[in-house]
Order: sequence, then C-alpha cells, then structure tokens
Amino acid sequence: MKILALVAVTILLIAIPLIYLTMVESPEVTEGSLVTVMGTSMSLDELKEMELLSGTVRFQNRFDNWNEPAEYSGVALSSLVPGMEPTDVLEVTAEDGFSQKFSYRQIFPSETNRKVQGDIILAYSRDGVSVPDWEDGPMIAVLPEDGEFSNADLNMTRSLVSDYNHQSSAGSLWVKNVKVIELITDAYTDTEVGITLEGTTVHHYTFEELRNMDSVQGDGTRIRSTASISGPNAYRGVYLTDLVSNIYDGKEYTLRVEARDGYTMTYSRAQVEGNITVFDEDYNETDLEPDFEAVLAFEEDGIAVPDWERGPRIAFLNDEGLLSSAGLWAREVRYIRILPTQADWTLELVKGSESVHMSKQYFESAATCHYHRAEYEIDGDVYAGVPLWEIVAAIDGADPPDGHYMYNTILSELGYNVTVVAEDGSSANIPSHLVARNDKIIIANELNGEPLPASDAPLRIVGDGLTGRQRVRNIVRIELTDLPDESEIPDWSLTLSGTLVREYSAEVYGALVGCGVHTETYTVGDDTYEGIPLWILLAAVDDGETHGHWSLNDTLVERGYEVEVIAEDGYSYTFHISDVAYNNTMILASRLNGEPLPEGDAPLRLVGEGLTGGQRVRNVVEIRLIGLEL
Repeated sequence: MKILALVAVTILLIAIPLIYLTMVESPEVTEGSLVTVMGTSMSLDELKEMELLSGTVRFQNRFDNWNEPAEYSGVALSSLVPGMEPTDVLEVTAEDGFSQKFSYRQIFPSETNRKVQGDIILAYSRDGVSVPDWEDGPMIAVLPEDGEFSNADLNMTRSLVSDYNHQSSAGSLWVKNVKVIELITDAYTDTEVGITLEGTTVHHYTFEELRNMDSVQGDGTRIRSTASISGPNAYRGVYLTDLVSNIYDGKEYTLRVEARDGYTMTYSRAQVEGNITVFDEDYNETDLEPDFEAVLAFEEDGIAVPDWERGPRIAFLNDEGLLSSAGLWAREVRYIRILPTQADWTLELVKGSESVHMSKQYFESAATCHYHRAEYEIDGDVYAGVPLWEIVAAIDGADPPDGHYMYNTILSELGYNVTVVAEDGSSANIPSHLVARNDKIIIANELNGEPLPASDAPLRIVGDGLTGRQRVRNIVRIELTDLPDESEIPDWSLTLSGTLVREYSAEVYGALVGCGVHTETYTVGDDTYEGIPLWILLAAVDDGETHGHWSLNDTLVERGYEVEVIAEDGYSYTFHISDVAYNNTMILASRLNGEPLPEGDAPLRLVGEGLTGGQRVRNVVEIRLIGLEL
C-alpha cells in the first residue's frame, strides 16, 4: 500500500507541472471560445453551422520550396466579416501574438483574382483532423482553383499598401492558432500612390490622378509566342511619350518599366513611339508598317484601376487588328524610369534549319521573372540572367501546342552540344548532359544589378564546371549542334480526346515528365515507375479551356463521365472519373527505373496502387473522355 501511495504521489507531482505547462503554452481549445471575431466569441459548433469550404492545396515558403499538399476545411473569411469595405484592413492575430493583415480584395477577390487565389478561409480541420486534436488550428488557408498557391500568385493578388508588407511569401498567409479576427476600418483610400515616374524629375501619381490625365482610347490585340491571341480588348490610357515628356527633357533614352512583382522590361525610344514588329497569326514577323499607339493603359474593357487589378499596363493600340508581341505588354506597372540609351540586340537560337530570334525585351522579361531568374557569384561579383537550359528549351523542339517552352529531356539524354557563339565568331561547346536543368550555368545580362560592361555585353555565360574558354562573352547566338540522328528519337504520341483533342509527341511527354511539376512515381517491389497522374492529363482536355496551367473541372467531375485508357492493339479499360479525380497514385508512366519503358510496356503504361491486372493497361496511345456534359 505504501508503494502504491508513493507511486500515486509521484504521478501527481509529474502531472501537475505538465498540466500547468499545457495551460500556459497551449491553452485547451474549448467548444465555448474557439476564436473571437470582431469582439464576439465563436465556438467550433457555431463555425460548423456555417457553409463549409474545403480544398487540397500546397504553398511556397520564402525560399521558394513547396510544402506537402493537405486538405483544409473551414469557413470563408468573407462570411465572418460581411460588412468589410474596400478601405478596411482585416487583421488576424495568432495565439502567440503574431498577426497578418489582409486587404479587401483578398477577402472578397474579383473574378480575375479568384482564379489565382480562390477563397481565403479560417480552417478548423486539416486532412480530416479537427481542432482541438489539430494542434495548429484554427488556421488561415488559401484555396486556389489549381491547388497550388505560389509566391508569384501572392504577388499577383496582394496589395502594395504598406499594411501588407508582412505578406513576404505565400506561406506567410497561413496563420496558425488563430485567436482574434478584427477589422481596421478606413485604413486607406484611393489617394495612395499608384505609379512613380522617375527621370530628370520625379512624379508620383495616384490612380485617381492617372485616370484624370488626358487619355486616348482604342483596341489592342496581342499574340504570345505559342501563337495564342488575346483580344481585341478596349483600352484607355496615357501616351507613353506624354509621360516621358513629364519627367525627361532629353531626346535619346531607354524606358525601364517595373511591375509590382519586380518584373522589368525596357523599351527603346522607337518602341515608346509605337514602332514595334507586327506579327501574323502564327507568330511570324511581318513586313507590315507598324501603326501602333503606345500607351500606359489604366482601363480595360471599361474597368479602370484599381478595380482592374492587372493594370496599369503597357499596351499597343491599333484599331485595325494588327498583332503585337504579348511579351511587350508589361502589366501591373508601378515604376517607370528613364535610363541612358542602351543598344538593342537579339539572341539567335538555332537548331538545324530552325531558328528563333529572342529579343532583348523578351530576354529581360525572363531574367526578371521570379520563375526564371538565376544568379551566380564570382569573387563577390553577382551575375544575373537566365539558366542556359531554359534558353535551350526555346528551340529544342518539345513544346506542347498549348503551353510555354519545355525542355526536351529525351533529346538531351541522347546527347548533343550547345554551341555558344560570340560576336567575333569565336565559340565553345557545352555537352547537353552538363546543361540539362542546371540552374548553375546561366546566360547573364546583368552584373551587380547593372547591364553588363561593354567587354561582356550583351550576354555572357558563367557557371559551375565551365572552363575559361567556355565562359564566352559578347554572346549573339546559341546553336544546338552534333544532334542525334532522327531515327534515334522515339516516334510515338499520346492522343487526349475530350471536349478538344490534343496530341503529345514522345518529346513533349518526356518534357512534361522531366519538368517535375506534376511528376509522380509508383514503386512495386524493386521497380519504380515514373510518369504523370492520369487526372492531370484529363484536365488538359476536359472543358475546352486552352490555359497552360491545367486544372480539373470539378463541376464535370460531379456530373460524372468515363475515362477510357486505350492500348495500341485496341485493348482498353474504362474507369469512372470518381476513381481517377485527384488520384496521384494512378499514373501514366513513361519510365521504369530511370529508363524508357521496355518494349512490352512502351510507350506508356498505366500503373498505380490498387489497380488490377486488366486495369494496368500497357502500350497506351490514347485517353478518351466519354459522356462529358458541358
């Protein structure tokens, strides 16, 4: 009995401090007071009585790394603060005192922002585990349509007002252990600076002042390098030449435009005056006389800034439908600066009889884009530009008809040389295996934040593992040489048939797998298959949308349809979409243990967890969606 009593006392002595620590560091969440919203306590039961929003999402941190996707369920912040006004700020405070502020346009997103960001919710469960068992909840979560919230997505949707400077990365919005939600009313007005012009003098314009300036209106139509056309749209804006005259009294200049996310573009005086290339519908340059009006547009199709959230933007107007390159249409412009005149240049990319001329503006737009920019340091000097492999992707021939340049993994593995040529004709070869997806070898256009000096300009190659000869300066051409024989390149394709039909060659499919964004693996025994989830491929053809960033149409999934996987010999197996949707374990594999599939499975094989022998279709050549009801 004495021993039992001693044990009991010991347990109590241990338990008491543990209970105390629990009370201090992580108060128990009770049904009576989960979170305080605008001074009113709300319980978990009260939140559960409101409309439920759920979504599976992953996000980037400030180092551009992605976390693992998770399913979040909760209530829209908009439903908790229905009276929020555009001039208000929503402040969310965590248990430890950390706070995050949200703008009206984040809580009540426009149609444009909704496609990027979706709803922001107060989540009370993650992956089916609810508070209080979910120790990080309740938590703020963002539910974009495509299930991925990147740092670039954040930059597109966040406000530039200083109240939101704490939004440093997509992940910074995920406030955990939320305790208080409150409104700060009338925090700002439309009189805030919308755009800054800097030259001989400096001018700060509010959006209201910009809208009240002498303006011009007209139609504009732009074409992307993938030959997709946007427009015509109706624009109203201010002549770029008028803006320049307000801040600069010289004759020669280069105009530098910077967007809210750091994206930059430079324009020559001729381009500011509307002298740009006219393209045809296949994105080929024409000899047509340019007849464009170059403007800083503050209104598109009747919607003006700040409600037009993609503006102001550089636009080239022409009521006759002339096509201009979309690469020149910088959007969300916040700074315009006058720089000393810079020489114009183009980078020629060559593969056999094919060639592409990459303009100075196009290169600079890539070099300032969050996804493409790369830096390399040598003895304290920082070079910046674009990885060589991304430049190669513009000419190596693995581009789907509905997307951006993609790196040709198959061609690279077969082997060739990347020949970098200087202005004086000197050159150096770099093997494709050294270039492949290597962010440490870059084509630089900047040194320490400034254009390269004349000794290196316009471009120079730097990076790990390069010899002195390979660090070519004054680059004007990049050519793919010593290419493999065409007979070595796999000759098969995958047909996707839905509301539209898309056919992807072996090189395109290899590029999709090599990209890694949607790549998944499946291991059985000692074998590992690599490919793309079947549902991702369906998203490319399920609803007729020609966007490059595929997203599955959930409405069609709910209505139901069949997915037929067809082999080369005609054998097929049909699945219901409910078994396929968002199932990352069901993949259409193109590789086995790092190599192309063996002949008995090639070119593609459906594999995955729980599939029977008949469902693991070999020699797949077509995916067909049956019974779609738009």
